Amino acid sequence: MNHKLLTKFVLSGMQKNKKTLVPFLVAGTFTVMIFYILTSLAYCPYIYMDGKEAFYGAQTIAIMLNLSSQITVVFAALFIFYANQFMIRGRKKEMALYGVLGMSKRNITTIMVMESVIHACVCIGMGLICGTFLNKLMLLVLYKIIHQPSVDGMLFSMIAFKKTLLVFVVIYAVCLIYNVSSIRVGNPMELLRSDKTGEKEPKIKILSFVIGIVTLAAGYYLALTTNSTFDAINILFVSILLVIIATYCLFIAGSIFILKVLKKNRKFYLKTKNFISVSNLMFRMKHNAAGLASICILSTGVMLLLACGSSLMMLGEKNISDLYPTDIKLVTEDAAQADETAYKNTVRDAADAVGTTCADLIYRKYDTVFAKKTDSGFSYTDANAMMQISDCADMYLVSLENYNHYTNKDIHLSENEVLLYDSNASVKSRKSLALFGTTYQIAGEVDYKTMYYILDASMTLFDRVILVFPEQSQIDQIMGKNSNQQRNRIYLGCNTKDTLTQEEMDKFETVILKRLPDAELHFKSMDEKFFYNLYGGAFFVGIFLAVLFLMATVMIIYYKQMSEGYEDQKRFEILAKVGLTEKEAKRSIKRQVMILFFLPVAVAMLHIIVASKIICLFLKMVLIMDMFTFGMSLLVVCIIFFIVYALVYKVTSHQYYQIVYGRMRDR
Repeated sequence: MNHKLLTKFVLSGMQKNKKTLVPFLVAGTFTVMIFYILTSLAYCPYIYMDGKEAFYGAQTIAIMLNLSSQITVVFAALFIFYANQFMIRGRKKEMALYGVLGMSKRNITTIMVMESVIHACVCIGMGLICGTFLNKLMLLVLYKIIHQPSVDGMLFSMIAFKKTLLVFVVIYAVCLIYNVSSIRVGNPMELLRSDKTGEKEPKIKILSFVIGIVTLAAGYYLALTTNSTFDAINILFVSILLVIIATYCLFIAGSIFILKVLKKNRKFYLKTKNFISVSNLMFRMKHNAAGLASICILSTGVMLLLACGSSLMMLGEKNISDLYPTDIKLVTEDAAQADETAYKNTVRDAADAVGTTCADLIYRKYDTVFAKKTDSGFSYTDANAMMQISDCADMYLVSLENYNHYTNKDIHLSENEVLLYDSNASVKSRKSLALFGTTYQIAGEVDYKTMYYILDASMTLFDRVILVFPEQSQIDQIMGKNSNQQRNRIYLGCNTKDTLTQEEMDKFETVILKRLPDAELHFKSMDEKFFYNLYGGAFFVGIFLAVLFLMATVMIIYYKQMSEGYEDQKRFEILAKVGLTEKEAKRSIKRQVMILFFLPVAVAMLHIIVASKIICLFLKMVLIMDMFTFGMSLLVVCIIFFIVYALVYKVTSHQYYQIVYGRMRDR
C-alpha cells in the first residue's frame, strides 16, 4: 500500500477521533511547556548559572526549580502513558477492522507510527514554542513574587531545549512501542467481538481490601499522633505513601465490597432506581476505580500545594518581622565583661562611620543552654548519649535583675520561683517545673514582646524556652554543669534611618568586627531577601505543580466520562428494550455520575482534614506557623477547588449524556 493512501487513513482516523485526540494534544503540549519553563528558569542566568547567583538566595530557587522539573518528568511519563492507553483502547477496533479488510500488520504499524510521530511533533513543538514565549513572563512573575527588580532581554535556554526534547521523545517513543505491540499481538476478529462478550460481575479482592483498611488506619494514625516538627519530617512521606496505597486499594476493592453489601439488602436493591444504579456502579467501579483513586490523589495534591503556598506568602512577612525585629542584629559573647553603654557606643560608632543613625537601640544579656525535655520539665543533655532531636529545647536564661531593667518593672521572685515562656505550651498548663534537678514554681509568664529579641532565628525547629531566675548565681550553677551552652551572650539591635547599601553594610561590619571579633552580625534587608526567595520560590513552584496536577485531574475526568459514556450507551440501549423509560434512565445516570464524580473530591477533603496537623508541623521547618491562618487558607482553597471541580462536572457530564443519548437534549 502506497504512502499516499496510508496518509489518508491517518488523517481520516485523526478526524474521526478528534474528541479524544484534541484534549490529548492540548494536555501533552501543556505538560511539555511546563517542563521547559521550569527547566529553563533553573538554568537561567538571571537566577543561577555556573555557580553564580544573580541575587542573594538565588541558588535556593534554582534547587527548587530543578526538583520540580524532575517531579514533572515522572508525572509527565505517567500521565501521558495513561492518556495514550485511553487513546489506543478506542482505536483497537478500528485497527482490527483494517486487518479484517485485508490490510497487513506492517501497514497498520506504519499508520500507528505516523500518527504517533504527528502527536509527538505537535505536542513537543507547540510546547517548546509556547514555553519559549511564556518563559520571560514567568521569570517576571517570579521576580515580582520575590521582590526583585525586573530584567530586560528575551530568554532561550539551549540546555532546557535539549532536555525537553530528549525527555519527551523518549516518553512518546515508549508510548509508540506500547501501541504497536498491543495492536500486533491481538487477533482482529477477537478485537471486533470483544465488546459483544458478556461481562462477569466483579469479585471482592479480599487482600486488597484488608491492605487498604490497614494502610489507611496506619497513615491516619501517624498523621494524627505526630506532635513535633522533627517527627513530622520523618513521618510525613511515610504517611503520604500509606494513604496513597490505601486510596487505590479501597477504591478498587472497598467500593465493590460496599456495593455487594447493598446488593444483598433485598429491600434496598430490588427498587428500580437502586437496582439499576447498584448494578451499573459495580461494573463501572470494576473499570474505573483506579481512575477515581488517581483523581482523589491529584485533587488532594492540588489543594495541599495551593494551601501551603498561600500560607507561605501570607505568613512570610509576619515571619520575617518576628525573626528580625530590628534592621540590624548583633550577637556576641561578653568576653570583655563590658557594660551596656560600651556596647551601645560600639554600634553608634559603626552607624556614624556609614553616615546613618541608630534608633531604638536594644540591649539584652542572657545565657543559652541546650536542654532535654522530660515529663516534668528539662534536664541536662548527655553529649555521649543518642537522643531524639524532638526531645530537645533551646533555652534562654535571664536574671531577674536584668529582666526588671529591660521591662521597667519591679517583679520579686522567691528562691524557688521562675518566670517562663515556652513556645510549645501555655504557662497556664503548668504550675511547677523541674529544671536540671531542682523543682521551681512558675510565678508568671515572661513578657514576650520585651524578650523575644534574644531568640535565635536559626533555631525555630526546636521548642524555645525563656526562663527568668531570681539570681544570676542560679544560672551560673546550671551553666557550669552543662557542656551544650553559651555563656554571657549579648544581643544588640537597632533600626537605621535609611536602608543600607551593600557597601555600607560591609563598612558597618568592618567597624564592629574590629572591636568585637566574635560578633555575629545580621542585616534584616539581606536576610529578608533570602526568606522572600525561599517563600516566593516555594510558592511559585507549588503553583506550577498544582496547575499541572489540576490539568491532569480534568483530563482523567474527561477521559473517564468518555469511556463510561460509550460503555453505558450499550447498557441503556438494552434496558430501554426491556421497558426502561428515558426519564428513569436519565435519573439513574444522573445519580451514578454524581456519586462517582463527587466521591473522589469528598475523600480528598477527608485526607486533607486528617493531614492538616502534620502538614502544619512540617511547614514549621521554614515558618513560625499560625494554625488559624493555615486553616483559613485550606478552607478557601477547598471551596475554590470544589467550585472548579463542579464546573468540570457540568461540562464533562454534558459530554457523557451526549454520548449515551446521541443528539437528544438534556433535561
